[in-house]
Amino acid sequence: MAFRIPDDFRAMVRDVIARLDFGDEGSVVGARAFEAECGFGGRVDKKDLFRFQYIANGGHERYEVELRQQQLRDIAAGLIEEVDARALEGNSRVARGEPLLVWGEYDEDALRVRSLTDLGVALDALYSIGGIDPVLFRLWSTGDDQIVGVCNGIECALYIVASQHGYGTSVGDPTRNGTFELTDHDVGPVAIPWADCVSWRIARPALLRFAEHGDLGTDVMLDGSLPSIFLMLGDYDRAAELATRRTPMHEPARTSLPQKAPCGAWADRLLNSLIELHLIEVDPSIQEAISARFAMLLQQYGEEAQDSGEIAQKLTKDLEKVRGVGALFATAGDLQIALRRTQDPPTQPVETTFR
Repeated sequence: MAFRIPDDFRAMVRDVIARLDFGDEGSVVGARAFEAECGFGGRVDKKDLFRFQYIANGGHERYEVELRQQQLRDIAAGLIEEVDARALEGNSRVARGEPLLVWGEYDEDALRVRSLTDLGVALDALYSIGGIDPVLFRLWSTGDDQIVGVCNGIECALYIVASQHGYGTSVGDPTRNGTFELTDHDVGPVAIPWADCVSWRIARPALLRFAEHGDLGTDVMLDGSLPSIFLMLGDYDRAAELATRRTPMHEPARTSLPQKAPCGAWADRLLNSLIELHLIEVDPSIQEAISARFAMLLQQYGEEAQDSGEIAQKLTKDLEKVRGVGALFATAGDLQIALRRTQDPPTQPVETTFR
């Protein structure tokens, strides 16, 4: 439908353009990067697409507007009076904030999600942690729906504890018996049935969808029940969780993930190797922060970069942009060799006694 641009929406768009022109690219990413009395919105997943929700008539009318950057500039300059929009129904799901991901009791064990890319990297890091020891996490959607995930090995059990679509437990292989156990800071000791587990290949995209829409899509079956130990978690919304800790970071690299996930140790080995080979110049006073950002880039690209020259080239460019890196002399080929040599810890020689 045609949406005639009101003055308050145009003013919000001008704020967007001001930040872009100032070079503050990071602050425009996220479902609620911009908030005003008339609505909210932001760039979608670091692409040239912005999505806004305009609220009119005391909240009784809502419109979703998607715009490219050039359209934003034309609106800010007063060159466009109408754009296409989608009218949302009165009972449409209302966004209440950014998705929130929590995996521990400390302030660093949480992430305010501003893009699905960041969420995907964080989830992959948790999955890699679960490959060593089972790990439980909680994810709140933009609409304050909540899901509990438990990663163990190559599988993940999912429990929707609060959603307008209802709660439920993921259905894996019903013929599997037994459970595995872990201890969580909120629920204490918990036993997870293997029959609740689905492949991470299925769970990951379902979790990304949940963050935006509050449901898991069609690839994950739910049985409509919920273990009693998770029932009380539905009483704790995003605001209650945020009240228990300092405001979480937006960047995965500034959370505890680089210290807890295997990619953190890999990043340390890679960075030290590049320094020893004189293939990189870094600011030694912030080497720990540099390694943390390397860790998240390795989580995102490290595996693929070893076999793909194109991905290796992208990773090389992204590593070079990390704050504190003065110069990176390694080529994409050099980086591939370094990645393979540092992915696993060096083996220690074992003395064997011959008699």
